[in-house]
Amino acid sequence: MHVSAITVMERMRGFALLLKRDAPERRANIELTRQNYLDSLGVVIPVDASVALYAAELAALLPQPPTPLKRSHRIAEVRQERLFRWRCDILIAATALVADMPLVHHNPRDFETIRMAIETSPERFPTLGPLNLVSVLRLAV
Repeated sequence: MHVSAITVMERMRGFALLLKRDAPERRANIELTRQNYLDSLGVVIPVDASVALYAAELAALLPQPPTPLKRSHRIAEVRQERLFRWRCDILIAATALVADMPLVHHNPRDFETIRMAIETSPERFPTLGPLNLVSVLRLAV
């Protein structure tokens, strides 16, 4: 399995937030899940100059996330967290685009917005093909 370094960062941040917010009795289970994730990683694709360049182009085209803040019974996401997640999505999409690999996701609204921006601005992405999105729901069938 190939995964973007940004995906790993985003996941590790999620585990860190869980460890910070959840009850102490759940920490051992969270740590075990975190370690299982790290142990299952295959090839991690780094963020290089090409990825950074195309992520910058996407961030200029799409400075604001297309979806609202997440709200749950426990916490309400703040704007800064939503922007962080959006920038991670942009870096993940740029990595998939540069690596010419499909992007498997569970976030259709955000990634479809990125895909459309790439298709409607081909002059900004001259040597790259379209962003190939694959929903995890499609894989489950």
